[in-house]
Amino acid sequence: MISHFTLKRLTIYVFCLILNLIVIALLSDSFTLITHESIRNNENYFNFTHLHAAFNRSTSTAAAPRLCILVRTYGSQIGYLPVLVLSLFHSHLENDRILVINTDNRTDIRLLNDTIRFVNTLVARKDYVTLLDYGLLSVGTDFGYYMTDQVLTYLYNSSKWDCQYITFTNGDNFYSRVFGSKIIPHMKGGMDIIAWGFVSHHSWPEFQEMTVTKHRSVPQIFDDGSNKCISVSLKSSRADLGAAAYRLTFLKRHHLFFRDLHGKYSLNSDGIFIQRAAMLTNSSVLLRQTLFVHQ
Repeated sequence: MISHFTLKRLTIYVFCLILNLIVIALLSDSFTLITHESIRNNENYFNFTHLHAAFNRSTSTAAAPRLCILVRTYGSQIGYLPVLVLSLFHSHLENDRILVINTDNRTDIRLLNDTIRFVNTLVARKDYVTLLDYGLLSVGTDFGYYMTDQVLTYLYNSSKWDCQYITFTNGDNFYSRVFGSKIIPHMKGGMDIIAWGFVSHHSWPEFQEMTVTKHRSVPQIFDDGSNKCISVSLKSSRADLGAAAYRLTFLKRHHLFFRDLHGKYSLNSDGIFIQRAAMLTNSSVLLRQTLFVHQ
């Protein structure tokens, strides 16, 4: 027989047990609600974060202007063409096209076409490099500038290639791996002329040095002044064909070509071209990095 005291203790125990179960149930529901709400909040947070990141990417990395690289080449330079193309492909340009012109009637066009197909396969872009044909070459010595002007005439009157900037270069040259990252900000800024330092194969008198000594402990010096890093300037004597990019609308507005007023070309037509262009704008930039090697 259960005593009154034991019954009282049992009643209190059962009451506490029921109360604990009620509290646990309430806490469980609250926890479920909190958990579901947290998940919803986290989903909203992550969605917002992803949208914000996407917006930042779309605004801070606007598409780079299209740079067309006009490559002038001929028979003996064809073997160098893959080097030039690969250097440009790996230079972080983002939005570029390579347009090739032949400047010599003796060039093996089949070999040139095969080389272009090879490099396009190598970079997995079937139209990265395109061979242009804008008529017959001139009979006289024009240093490749006659056909260069033919292409300029076409670009001034056609939007087929959608070129916003253009660089002229020769088929045996190559560019630095950081070339694109250095010039893209200035193309986005709408500069008319962007020029950069280069290595020149020409001999520069100011760099020539020769020291011959009979003392073996002192090194002899032989320097013909060639293959030097040249700090570019917008003058005919301190620039090179492949060391500048031009905004195409700027060139078109001023109807600029490589031929002189008499329709003639010279070995220095590239220097004269950049000097004439520089006189027509106050929107130019000189990069003090060596981004191009003139072979």
